[in-house]
Amino acid sequence: MHLHLRDEARESEQRTPITPSAAEKLIRDGWRISVEASEKRAFSDQEYQNSGCAIVEKGSWTTAEPGTVILGLKELPAEPPTLTNRMIHFAHIYKDQHGWREEMERFRGGGGVLYDIEFLVDRNGRRAAAFGYWAGWMGAALALWRHLARTKGRDAPQTPLRSFGGREAVTAEIRQLVEGGTSLPRCIVIGAKGRSGTGACDALKAAGCPVTEWDKEETSNLDRAALLSHDLLVNCVLMTGPGLLLLDHSDLARPNTRITTISDVSCDPLSDYNPLPVYNAPTTWERPFIEIGHNGGGHAIELTAIDNLPSLVPLEASEDFSLQFLPVLQSFDDGEEWCAAKAVFEEKMHLVTAGA
Repeated sequence: MHLHLRDEARESEQRTPITPSAAEKLIRDGWRISVEASEKRAFSDQEYQNSGCAIVEKGSWTTAEPGTVILGLKELPAEPPTLTNRMIHFAHIYKDQHGWREEMERFRGGGGVLYDIEFLVDRNGRRAAAFGYWAGWMGAALALWRHLARTKGRDAPQTPLRSFGGREAVTAEIRQLVEGGTSLPRCIVIGAKGRSGTGACDALKAAGCPVTEWDKEETSNLDRAALLSHDLLVNCVLMTGPGLLLLDHSDLARPNTRITTISDVSCDPLSDYNPLPVYNAPTTWERPFIEIGHNGGGHAIELTAIDNLPSLVPLEASEDFSLQFLPVLQSFDDGEEWCAAKAVFEEKMHLVTAGA
């Protein structure tokens, strides 16, 4: 098995799906691993080389020999126009996102296969590996940090955002604001029982915030008035189909709306399934918060929806993900999770081929 770890196209993406120690274990199992040189990855090229990996030129995945498995995290760059290899990454194209058909055409044109990490699930439908905890933790922490700073009239956190050395660096900033006598917001986490929701609740509770935790039971019969009575909303719901609307533009200025800060950890604004249709594109490290309206008290409502939140704490997030992912990778490509991901790919490819 030849595995090729590509350098991420996105400049702000510092995470990796396999750490040097995980790569070393795969090499002991007989795998051959090439790692593209990268100045931004959380682990250095030298660490991978010391683990037995071959360091190759960045972008060389585009000319990898047939049979090579290309591993990455986030979406691919626009070139090459056709994809010939088996590819493993988060593609974000299976929920009717804009451009999904064009991306599938690249696979159809080259004969490649996509194993979307989001759809590596076991027989119970549980994802085999995810960055969810750190996405939830960072999304909630960032929103709380901004909310507290605003109450003190401060413009924080400083932008553009930069990766933090670890969670303690973020926690220290929040602690400083709390110790300064700032009142804590009343928070609500939607999807609280999942990985992301657990991380969000942990971040908010660690700061001492009162947290309302909602999951399927509460969203199946949504009490929108109760939802709008909170100060800070964190959405961690993984949408797989239509049916859930948390709030829209008509809810923002209602007299009973207290919300001033929203963190959309799920961040799926390009999908028709988006439960928060109050924005139309992810926010960025350069501009992490946008104003989307005013609440019932006339206060500005700010929203953050960064689609690679765990990269703000890349070392911890990568180590956690790699521990989950390694045993799954060792079963490539006939393990149940890989079969599940390939079945979804083939279903979508059938739609493209049939012109549906």
